[in-house]
Amino acid sequence: MSFLKVFEVVSAGYSNWATAICIAMVLAVVALVAWALKLMQAANEKQEFSLMLAGCMVCSAAVGLALVMVITLAGPNAPLVHVFQ
Repeated sequence: MSFLKVFEVVSAGYSNWATAICIAMVLAVVALVAWALKLMQAANEKQEFSLMLAGCMVCSAAVGLALVMVITLAGPNAPLVHVFQ
């Protein structure tokens, strides 16, 4: 399910809080991916293996957050959407 579908489900007459939480989580995922890429670029320039591992860990955290967001906001019952009604 795409992020556009998640926004459509969240903003279809439901709470504004759920929309704000969804947008904040998307921004957090984008920031984590940007940070991971910056760490990996620094690892390549300095030939540091530990920075590459740190970049991979940050990237996996971003994937985990995105997965939780999709499951929570677009699941079969969309539980987060119904909490704020």
